[in-house]
Amino acid sequence: MKRKTWIIQLLTTTALMWLLIDFAAASDSVTYYSDNQNDRVVAFDPVEMTIRGVIATKGTKPYPIGKANDQTTYVTTRNSLSIDVFNNFDVVNDKLNARTVRKINLKHTPRSFAYGPARGIAVIAGNSEPWATLLMPTRPGNSAVQRLFKEPKGPYNIDDGIDENFGGNTSSGHPLCVQDGLFILLNRTNRTISLFSVNQLGKAPLDTLDLANLASEGLDDPDIGPGSKLSSAHHITRSPKEREKVYFASMEGSFGPSGVLQPGGVLKFMVVDEELAFVDFEPTRGAVHHLDLTSDGEYVLQGTTEDGTGQLYVLNAGADAYDPMSFVKAINVGKGAGHVFASEKRKLAIVTNHDDTFLSVIDMDPDETGAIDTPDKWTSTEVWIPRGATDGDDGNIGRDATRASGQKIQAHTASVSGVDPQEQYYYGSAAADGVFYRIDLGNLEKYDDPDAPFPGEDMLDAEAELGDSYLIQGDYNWNEPSGPMGGMN
Repeated sequence: MKRKTWIIQLLTTTALMWLLIDFAAASDSVTYYSDNQNDRVVAFDPVEMTIRGVIATKGTKPYPIGKANDQTTYVTTRNSLSIDVFNNFDVVNDKLNARTVRKINLKHTPRSFAYGPARGIAVIAGNSEPWATLLMPTRPGNSAVQRLFKEPKGPYNIDDGIDENFGGNTSSGHPLCVQDGLFILLNRTNRTISLFSVNQLGKAPLDTLDLANLASEGLDDPDIGPGSKLSSAHHITRSPKEREKVYFASMEGSFGPSGVLQPGGVLKFMVVDEELAFVDFEPTRGAVHHLDLTSDGEYVLQGTTEDGTGQLYVLNAGADAYDPMSFVKAINVGKGAGHVFASEKRKLAIVTNHDDTFLSVIDMDPDETGAIDTPDKWTSTEVWIPRGATDGDDGNIGRDATRASGQKIQAHTASVSGVDPQEQYYYGSAAADGVFYRIDLGNLEKYDDPDAPFPGEDMLDAEAELGDSYLIQGDYNWNEPSGPMGGMN
């Protein structure tokens, strides 16, 4: 059976145009990737490895994409005073129409968003300002209440020549909904971590960790000298252990005209009632991005990059909530080591090397006992991804590369959703070359030869179908009937 894939574009007359392309029968899952340079989102079927459709965004410069629930996906259009909202059901059921994409107007440009399923809230952090908008919908994607929280703008990340945070020029880090209607905002211009509540009356934070003035926190940490300060926080992950509310933040590191000022690292803290409690800081080298924890909660995995060299830092997370972290080992990975994902079933750690042409896959259970071994037993494999030909490199997809200066070779992918529920495949994008691909996690030797053609059954050259594309950030909605959501309606 054939299905039709919709390409939907907004015309200057505000009319809608649909172009049809025939592809094979579809599954009930959908993957979205922001095409940042063309103001559009490409929707894929990750099971059938086909293009579902191409959707023009209402705002400009789409970047992070995130699923709120079965029906709703948010697209942060970073250069617009709005955020786009997609109806997933329309995309999966081939019913794209004028209401499939709508926008919510904001008082600030959006950086990224977090969803709190228990309350149905969405928190949208600011891009140009360290502000945030809280959306409390009456039903998915329909905002009944919109509250604006204005954090003060500080001295950092403002002037490239003075004191900058690694990790981009946005005012905010990635927000996080934690528990009991609480959410966390990361102000990169003031280097603070602040706690808020959907129930609070005022707009001031309930509590704040001042990373640039740690003396005010009364800290006694051998890794933080008297009078020293930390850089901004980029991303936060909660411990998977069934214990007190323990969180780990990626500390970006910072630089000035003379070089690195503060190293990157990992901050461990707790949310106790409505307060933030500092536990520990463990420095790493160079810039850091998104971390993860092993499924047993024993180890923190943090990718780092310094002087073009990538490493995965492995830290002991601490046996109990208030125990400090400790360095275990550093594993050599690729350039631009950024997003890290630790799988639960296969016990793999997958490192996205944004500036390199391979993934680093670390087997944390090489003897296949079903449990994570001590890190001294872990093994690492270079898994080569699709790439176009460049000077001195013939590539592996049969065409030239189309990377522009400054573009990432590998995309950002939501950590939890980039692996299917059965952990058969890891999915990603060769961002600058516009290729959507998958890696068979049970057959990594398929991808161990950098000179061999990339397996055709495991890639979809979107750029060949759609023209020059920059698939920079993706998110996955797994909705197979046997999957975790029982299929879409």
